[in-house]
Amino acid sequence: MKHEIFKDLNEAQRQAVEQIDGPLLILAGAGSGKTKTITSRLAYLLEEVGVPPSQTLTLTFTNKAAKEMRERALKMITTTSYPPLLCTFHKFGLLFLKFHIHLLNRENNFVVIDNDDRKRIIKKINAEIPTALIGSEISRYKNSLISPPEAYAQAELQNYKQIAKIYEEYELYLLENNLVDFDDLLALTYKILDKNDDLARTTSNKYRYIMIDEYQDTNELQLKLLQKLCSTHNNICVVGDDDQSIYGWRGAHIRNILEFSQDFTNARIIKLEKNYRSTQKILNVANALIEHNRTRLGKTLESTRHEGSDVITIKSDHENEESKKIAAYITELLNSGERASDIAVLYRINALSRSLEEGLNRSGISYRLVGGLRFYDRAEIKDMISYLRVITNHHDNFSIKRIINKPKRGIGKATVEKLELASISRETSIFNLIHSLSLPELEAIVRKKNATTLKSFIKNIEALTAISKVSTYDFIDALEETFSIKEIYANTPDALEKTANIDEFYGMFRDFVIANPQASLDEFLNDITLQSEQDSVEG
Repeated sequence: MKHEIFKDLNEAQRQAVEQIDGPLLILAGAGSGKTKTITSRLAYLLEEVGVPPSQTLTLTFTNKAAKEMRERALKMITTTSYPPLLCTFHKFGLLFLKFHIHLLNRENNFVVIDNDDRKRIIKKINAEIPTALIGSEISRYKNSLISPPEAYAQAELQNYKQIAKIYEEYELYLLENNLVDFDDLLALTYKILDKNDDLARTTSNKYRYIMIDEYQDTNELQLKLLQKLCSTHNNICVVGDDDQSIYGWRGAHIRNILEFSQDFTNARIIKLEKNYRSTQKILNVANALIEHNRTRLGKTLESTRHEGSDVITIKSDHENEESKKIAAYITELLNSGERASDIAVLYRINALSRSLEEGLNRSGISYRLVGGLRFYDRAEIKDMISYLRVITNHHDNFSIKRIINKPKRGIGKATVEKLELASISRETSIFNLIHSLSLPELEAIVRKKNATTLKSFIKNIEALTAISKVSTYDFIDALEETFSIKEIYANTPDALEKTANIDEFYGMFRDFVIANPQASLDEFLNDITLQSEQDSVEG
């Protein structure tokens, strides 16, 4: 089997695969076969060294990358019947918290919220300060392991003292509703390991060989988490490129890759400098530009392909002129027989697409714009997810408020506010409030007609909960039959698209159940919540 693993590997890749013990930094240039190297290394560990799959942990940044690496590695692995753990950082955090969040005195049936959910919660707490600013600061606090009181003590400007108070209310809301956000998946995992030395040692002993992809994108918290996971050994292999660190704006820290040897002593560095993607003339230009970067470990890419054509630069005085030139050049390529699918236009910010689109439209060139609204961010899909959340966790006030009048049941904003105030005063959830009160007691809070409607709504949720526990596959049909969710959008301008999206969601749910027959609704929800933006690029 060994010769199969090393097949088509160059000398540097081979060295990286065979370097098993101790810290290893694989400095991989663009197009240098890093995925092939890391998957071959995983296969080598399992097939040749004989490491049990359960003792390995491979972490990536996107589910798409994890899926591709898993498929590639499994093709090379024949000696084991169960696969190694290969997932995103956040999926690892989710799995860890499911087993250990009780150490923070919390229940393990928590719901993971996405960025859109977070914005809604923040807006409810404070609608004056821009939501994006508050969200960004809360994320920064969590990734720096700063608690709300610490954030308040550090704040010098009144504006940031106010944000710290919002942070405190936000954390209280998450705790009361048993919610965790994306940052919590790592922050809470680290807190548990940091407070429990025995568990940290046990976890480190469990994962004896750790590999990290795209290491240049890791932040301070991820580094601290990795150090905990390596506390009983130093067998960590990271793959990254200091010249491709572009996520500083969202917390990634270039020092993690530059100072890897300081964080993990006696580290070896192997450079992958053979490029399999670009021609030499493209690499000459790239190398000439990149060598001006001040903070880099340094490497020079060499092409394994031919010299190629010269790189062309286009100089324009304004964006309309630029888009006209680009359209003309694309037309020339198409007329010469090039395939449209081989042509791409990249731009740095979304605002730049407008003039490019206008230029292509004027020239009659069809195009596909990548990076539209994510499937899971569409309103109708958020509604579907909220229904599933309430069915799995009756006490999820956040989700129940979203669906309590979808489809329309005559439950207005004023009624929801009354229910919420009553639930707060009784220290219970909205679901529990409606369920536990008799009809006359509920009528004392809301109108008689609404009380009957709400009782019926709760009864339906309970019936669906029972069905979901008996047959997950049949549950989705029962959900549509009970609430006729597709009818909500029947009379909207984009009814066809929205109902098609719901059908797509139903189909995706069924596919998930077929692939994971023992899976619960909880697992499906957490699986889709962890889909990152890179994993669901829409046309």
